[in-house]
Amino acid sequence: MTTPHARFGPLLREHRVTRRLSQETMARHAEVSTRHLSCLETGRASPSREMVLVLGSALDLPLRERNTLLSAAGYAPVYSASVLDGDALAPVRRAIEHLLAAHEPFGAVVVDRDWNLLRMNAGAQRLLAWALEGLSPPPEALRNVLTATLHPQALRARIVNFAEVAATMADRAQRELAVETDPARRQSLAATIADATVPMPAGVAPSTGPFVPLHLRKGTEELRLFTTLTTLGTPIDVTAQEVHIESYFPADEATDRRLRAMAG
Repeated sequence: MTTPHARFGPLLREHRVTRRLSQETMARHAEVSTRHLSCLETGRASPSREMVLVLGSALDLPLRERNTLLSAAGYAPVYSASVLDGDALAPVRRAIEHLLAAHEPFGAVVVDRDWNLLRMNAGAQRLLAWALEGLSPPPEALRNVLTATLHPQALRARIVNFAEVAATMADRAQRELAVETDPARRQSLAATIADATVPMPAGVAPSTGPFVPLHLRKGTEELRLFTTLTTLGTPIDVTAQEVHIESYFPADEATDRRLRAMAG
C-alpha cells in the first residue's frame, strides 16, 4: 500500500475492532456494503471525503479522531480545533461562564479531555481551599482533576468513599484508554492513571447510579455532595466537544447550609 490513503485502511479497521464491531454491523451503520467496507480496510478501494465522514459518524468517533481519519485518507481536516480563549469560541466561553456563575454558591469546574483544570467558579475555589487546608498537594494536583482526586497528598486524604470514587474515575479513564488510538495520548493517559492511582481494595465497583457521590471529611466537618458532567451539545469544533463542566451539588441539607455559609 503506497497510495496517499495507505494509513486509512488500518486506522479504520483499528477503530472498528476497538469498538468491537463486526464488518457486517459497521457496514449496516454506515449504509454501505460489507464488501466495500472490506475493500476500504484493505486498501483495495479509496474513500471519498464524504465516505470518510460517514464512517466517522457511524463509528461515533470524537471530532479529533474524525480529523485524523480524514488526514489518513489524504484529505484536509474538517473540524476546527480553536483555542478556548480565542475569538472563535467566544460564544462558547460566554456560555461556560454563564453556567459557572449560575451554579454559585456551589462549585463547578471546566475540564478538558485529559482532566486538566481550565476554569473554576468561586464556589469551587472555596470548596477546594476547604478540602486542601492543612495538606501539601503537589503542583500537578492543582492543575488536573484526576490527579487532585486520586493523589494521596491531595483530595484523597479527605474523601471518605475514596474507593468508590477512585473506581468510578479509573473505570472512565480505562474506557477512554481502550478506544484511544493516538499513541502519545495513550502513553500520557496511562502514565497519569499510574502516577495518581493507588492499589484499590478488591471487589470495589464503580458507581452505577445517575451521579457520583462524594463524601468529604476534614476533622469533625463533613460535606456530602454529588457530581454531574455537562457537555456542549452538537459541537462542530474539537475543543468545544472535548471540554465539559463538572458540577458539585449538596447531597443533604447540612451540606447545603455549610456551602452557603462559606460563600458569606
